[in-house]
Amino acid sequence: MKFPFAAAGLCALLSFSALADEPATKADLKAAEMVLQVQNVSPPPPDQIPQIDPTRLYGNEIAFEVFRKGSKVGSHVTSFERTGDDLTVISRFNLAIDVLFFTAYSFDYQSTEVWRDGALKALAVGVVDGDKKSSVTAKVEDGLFKIEGPRGPAIVSSWVFPTNHWHRGQVNSTTILNTITGRLSKVEIVRRGIDRVETAQGAVDAEHFEYTGELRDTEVWYDADNRWVKMRFKAEDGSTIEYRCLRCGLAPAPAMAEGEAQTQSAREPN
Repeated sequence: MKFPFAAAGLCALLSFSALADEPATKADLKAAEMVLQVQNVSPPPPDQIPQIDPTRLYGNEIAFEVFRKGSKVGSHVTSFERTGDDLTVISRFNLAIDVLFFTAYSFDYQSTEVWRDGALKALAVGVVDGDKKSSVTAKVEDGLFKIEGPRGPAIVSSWVFPTNHWHRGQVNSTTILNTITGRLSKVEIVRRGIDRVETAQGAVDAEHFEYTGELRDTEVWYDADNRWVKMRFKAEDGSTIEYRCLRCGLAPAPAMAEGEAQTQSAREPN
């Protein structure tokens, strides 16, 4: 049973249909390397990339619960660790769709990013989609961004943001690296205003962004301090997948005093 999701929506983007293609063979990769041309792309201008220290913004990790049709189906956790000048970011996404008393579909994703001086230096992604496995790697080498994925290699003139949403600078991008396919996607990300977002740490005002272009049907929310606090996207079966913040660096909601709690309880309908 397949539950393919829209490509912009994993940590962001889950495009399971891409994994149905036959993976490139070693001969295919060698032939491709001989004719590869450098693709000219760039991340957003420096003045459009917020200077984010995620360990101060989020702490050691951020965590979301993942829901489909109102039921919890998975989790997404991103952790941060600094070693010298390097920031290592590990994102883990796990999803399981149960039908009756058995798991009809499962998806596991892990991404490791290495950042230095505000730029992505290396990326490694592993995916287990049901009984299929795939991987994507990318790294800055010889001044170029070299990518290997299920559809073969690519050489890019500069690093670009991958489809993991912890860094708000991504919403100012016009080119995104799809971490499932290893391909670059042209996007336009539209601002949709300020919404009140409910989280496990209390409600927060957050700016709402919608992906359009080659990656679509995905929406993300960031608060005024650049924290990622919500995501929603559509699966290809028409269902909605929603990320709800469990821990995303927000201050815990203040506990109600006993008198306030009694008043609130009295107001609630029986």
